[in-house]
Amino acid sequence: MRSRRLLLPLTVALGLASASPAMAADWSVDVSNYKFDPGTRSIDVGDTVIWNFLADGHTTTALAGQADRWNSGPSTNFAGTPYQKTFNTPGRFQYVCIPHRTFMKGTIVVGKDAVRDTVDRVKRELRGDDVKVTFELNEAATATYKIKGPSRRTVKEGRVKAGRHSLRLKNLEAGSYRGTLTLVDDFDKKTVVRNRFVVP
Repeated sequence: MRSRRLLLPLTVALGLASASPAMAADWSVDVSNYKFDPGTRSIDVGDTVIWNFLADGHTTTALAGQADRWNSGPSTNFAGTPYQKTFNTPGRFQYVCIPHRTFMKGTIVVGKDAVRDTVDRVKRELRGDDVKVTFELNEAATATYKIKGPSRRTVKEGRVKAGRHSLRLKNLEAGSYRGTLTLVDDFDKKTVVRNRFVVP
């Protein structure tokens, strides 16, 4: 009888332990000699990255237009001063050192891309000299629609959320056109959809 009483709480405790999420981890990136080391760091959602500044005069600053952002600012950090950021959004995040942004770059990859197809239901509509492309995003992405023909035009949306979207180009000259819809998700996966149409 006594052994049964102990067995039930033990079974419940083991079940809860196996159901709980894995512990978040800390990952380091060294900042010295005009580089981030490692240049690319892959982590899980909920993990923390700690940039260890081993030299003065550097920052870790996310590029604009991404799903997550950070800036260790001010314009410089001093050796021995760490900066940390916990990542809760999946994606591939690129960052730079502001004073040396042309060559001092890094990437943090958070989690895995769980969405197989970025876009569905792409449709092109032509009304007179206007063209509109509509599409259903299954995940956040940047969207660009570019046409080549008598009129050369490009329309671009910054990062937009999942859902139904459209891009329109107006006042096109008569003639044959090739349109290219390019979508880039948070993991930098590129999807390209092409179409042709004629403006009468």
